[in-house]
Amino acid sequence: MAAFDAALRHGADMIELDLQCAADGTIVVLHDETLRRLWGIDRPVSAIGWGELAVIEHDGACIPSFSMVLEHIAIPLMVDFTGADVVAGALDAVREAGALDRCLFVTGNVPALLSLRDLEAEARIGLTWIEREPPDPAVLLRLRAEFWNPMFTLVDAAVVEAMHGRGLSVSTWTVDEPDVMERMAENRVDAIVSNRIGTLRRLLDAR
Repeated sequence: MAAFDAALRHGADMIELDLQCAADGTIVVLHDETLRRLWGIDRPVSAIGWGELAVIEHDGACIPSFSMVLEHIAIPLMVDFTGADVVAGALDAVREAGALDRCLFVTGNVPALLSLRDLEAEARIGLTWIEREPPDPAVLLRLRAEFWNPMFTLVDAAVVEAMHGRGLSVSTWTVDEPDVMERMAENRVDAIVSNRIGTLRRLLDAR
């Protein structure tokens, strides 16, 4: 939560976050699949219930549930996930919060996105991409994707123009160096994911 608040203070207009599914089905906001890196607990999130996860701390910060974040953050969210196990629970949380219109679900897991689309016709979808060749237009059409979400090394002006021509917006990640931020802006991407929000905000405002 502190990181999200800091991003807001520095001018972010969307927050990117990652989801995991706890043992009892609670959807939590955490990047890693295990607790080893940050807490030294060599257990997967999927094997721990929310009651236990909720009281784990790191420098005074706890792991929030997705519902907690939806209540706390009012701006749009880029909701990243890997496995299809989070889809139903995440949709439930978003619907309960009345936040469907401000949540953009992104992943490279096409079957999971298709499951999401089947469950919610109005879900906002972005296809994350790490391959050199752009995705099959038929896949984007089937998903009814709003965003194409490649890592920044795959982005150039021509591919952005092509995606815009198909009616898609382009977001890119994770851009922390000012020269790359400048290049992405010159390529006319629609969104830049960065850990250095203040630097990015100043560069974009200057443009």
